Amino acid sequence: MLGAFFTLTASAQAVYFNYSKSGFFATGSWESPDPNIKTDMTETKIDCFKEIKTCVLATAENLMGRPHVFTSYLGVIKWDDDGLIATDSSPICMTLTMQVSFADKHITLAHSLKRLDADKAEACKFFGAEKTTEDIFVIKGSARWEKEHKWLPEKEVEPKQHP
Repeated sequence: MLGAFFTLTASAQAVYFNYSKSGFFATGSWESPDPNIKTDMTETKIDCFKEIKTCVLATAENLMGRPHVFTSYLGVIKWDDDGLIATDSSPICMTLTMQVSFADKHITLAHSLKRLDADKAEACKFFGAEKTTEDIFVIKGSARWEKEHKWLPEKEVEPKQHP
C-alpha cells in the first residue's frame, strides 16, 4: 500500500515554472550545463515582475552546517511573449545576465567577466571569478531535478554470503 502512495505522489509531481503577462516564477537549482559536473545541493526561487522590471533570485543552501539564503536583484531589460532578459552589473567582478525562454522552459545565467585593472582582476581571480561561465536552471520537478535531488539513497542489494 505504501508503495502505491509513493508511485502516485511521484507521478503527480508538479513542475515549478509559471509565467503570465505580468509575472514569471520558477523554482529549481543552478547547475552546470554538463550533467556530469555535480554542484552543491541548493534550491533557488526566481520571481520576476514585469511592471517594476525586476527579478529577484533567492538561493537557499547549507553553508558549513547552517542554512543560508543569498538574494540577487536583476533589472529586466527585455520582456515579450517569448521570454525575458534580466541583468545585474553591480557585482565588482562579473555582470550577471539571465535569459528565460517561455516556450521551452529554458533558463540560463551567464556570469560575464568585466574588464578590470590588474589589481581588481587578481582579487576577482582569488575569489574564483576569472572567466565567463554559464549555468542552466534545472526546474524543480523535471527529470534532471528528480535524478539529482534524491533524498533517500537507493537500496543496494547486499551480496549473499557463502558459508
